[in-house]
Amino acid sequence: MPKKAYFSSHFSLDELKQKYLKSQDSIESRRWHLLWKVSLGWTIKNSAVAIGINYYYAKKIVSKYNHLGEKGVENLKNKNPVRAGGKKPLLTDEQLEKLRIAL
Repeated sequence: MPKKAYFSSHFSLDELKQKYLKSQDSIESRRWHLLWKVSLGWTIKNSAVAIGINYYYAKKIVSKYNHLGEKGVENLKNKNPVRAGGKKPLLTDEQLEKLRIAL
């Protein structure tokens, strides 16, 4: 029988389920789904397979949740529009304005 993962109780089972169901961000929703399944007693490996993510990524999510709580679940890629997708914009704001005027 696999060893059970350590899981912090930042939220109750019901709260985790509600966060999973009500999340507007698909990545965060998947992360909450994983956490909800683990809180139900599923192993990290089985939970990862059930929601379609890599086991090591799932372990990372559980670890971040244990250390940071809700902050560890956030999808940071969409929070900062300047760095969306991890890339810097090709044009500065001034260049974009010039392009808008030219068009």
